[in-house]
Amino acid sequence: MKEIKLKFVGFYKEFEPKDSILWRTLEKYYDVKIDDNPDYIICGCYDYEINFTNYPQVRVFASFENFTPDFNIVDYAISSYPISFCDRSLYMPSFMYHGLEKRVDYFEMPRHFDDDFLKTKTRFANFIASHESEYGIRGDFMKKLSEYKRVDSIGSYLNNVADGEVVDFKNSSKIDFQRSCKFSLCFESTSNLGFCTEKLTDAFYAETIPVYYGDPEVGKIFNTKAFINCHDYKDFDEVIEKIKELDNDDDAYLAMMNEPIFNDRHFVGKKFEEYEKFVRHIFDQPLDKAFRRSRIYSPRWYENFLRRSNKYSKQTKKLARRDERRNNIYEAIYGLYRKIFKRK
Repeated sequence: MKEIKLKFVGFYKEFEPKDSILWRTLEKYYDVKIDDNPDYIICGCYDYEINFTNYPQVRVFASFENFTPDFNIVDYAISSYPISFCDRSLYMPSFMYHGLEKRVDYFEMPRHFDDDFLKTKTRFANFIASHESEYGIRGDFMKKLSEYKRVDSIGSYLNNVADGEVVDFKNSSKIDFQRSCKFSLCFESTSNLGFCTEKLTDAFYAETIPVYYGDPEVGKIFNTKAFINCHDYKDFDEVIEKIKELDNDDDAYLAMMNEPIFNDRHFVGKKFEEYEKFVRHIFDQPLDKAFRRSRIYSPRWYENFLRRSNKYSKQTKKLARRDERRNNIYEAIYGLYRKIFKRK
């Protein structure tokens, strides 16, 4: 079994490489090791204090965030955007990273919901967010829909449960809560082509009708007859009228629930196969043949600029922290001075 040595750079602090899809894929075919003298650098988009341009090895960008890879400094990219670039890029939608490995069969099977299913819907709608989206769209829509019926907001943003109905969220997952709702508000933090997160697939898995705002081209992958796509309506008033219509027509509601989720019901399984094929293509090559980025002239100057910028940024932050400490000391001394001399 071929040995490959990796170093993960630029990931969040809690990230555990062995829990990633990439690691689980690689360990099926290779003897994978984490090493400070690696053959490959796996690049994330979080920690800018650690600049992966400091590493000359083959670089593979891997992220499910709203971040576009820079092919001037990476050889390959697995990203949340549908970028096509020779054999260097793979589109892996963000929602694919959130539990879908274990849910492939669920998303492929036909859906059958009847009147008994409606009896499980004890709530109207839910809204789950930790912060506002661009232009205040999330909050505005949630408040407007709440004028019709109560929308249970169980996230930290606009939470209306803690002071109202008590729900034990420590023992009740997000999916379990969504299952009790007829609708789920699935609003991305931004509306960018191709960027679609687990908000939509979680709502489908919870067997509720998603009300989606985000990727304007979400219909290329998902069957828009199976959910309410805000991009198909003139404005949010029309969207709310559609929600009211379904809320008051059980047959129409069940008809939407019984629609296939994906345009191609095998999409999830095929995408994981494509992911595996792409990854194996990278690591099956002889190491010296795996480089794709240009390492001379303009790209080299660009890398040098990024390295210098990162170094300067670190120095600037260090000086800022020093100045902040000095200011705190001065304020403390001045406060003591005012107290002693009773000055305001």
